[in-house]
Amino acid sequence: MSKGSQGAAYPTKRLLVSVVSTATALFVLWLMLGFGAGIDEAVIRGGVLGLLAATVSHVLGTLAGERFVSIGSGPTAPLAAYLASSTLRFICTPAFAVSLYFALPQAPAPLLIGAAAGHGLIMIVDVSVLLKAQGGAGSRSTPSA
Repeated sequence: MSKGSQGAAYPTKRLLVSVVSTATALFVLWLMLGFGAGIDEAVIRGGVLGLLAATVSHVLGTLAGERFVSIGSGPTAPLAAYLASSTLRFICTPAFAVSLYFALPQAPAPLLIGAAAGHGLIMIVDVSVLLKAQGGAGSRSTPSA
């Protein structure tokens, strides 16, 4: 097992940069919309905590994907590791959001909307980063007959 080549095939740094940059943009957008539109502070705080739950789960999922890729072998190991880490993200995002809901008195709607929106948008960016790192696996043209 050549850990060096497998570790290089899984774009951990690129994925972490995409998670952090997307989350930062979402935080800024949420705060600008919230304060600009005069939304209640509790709603803004709930959305920010939801985004935080999504961001933490994506960072943990990305780091777990780095570990998962060393388990598999072959050219599909990075994709399999990404699917495994995505499953972890799908579990952790709502778990973290619900934990924050019970730990801090929050309105449930903005918290869950922030978590769902953050999770979905970060996942879209992550998939594009992974496919680009894999050589555009999602955009290969089919051979003509």
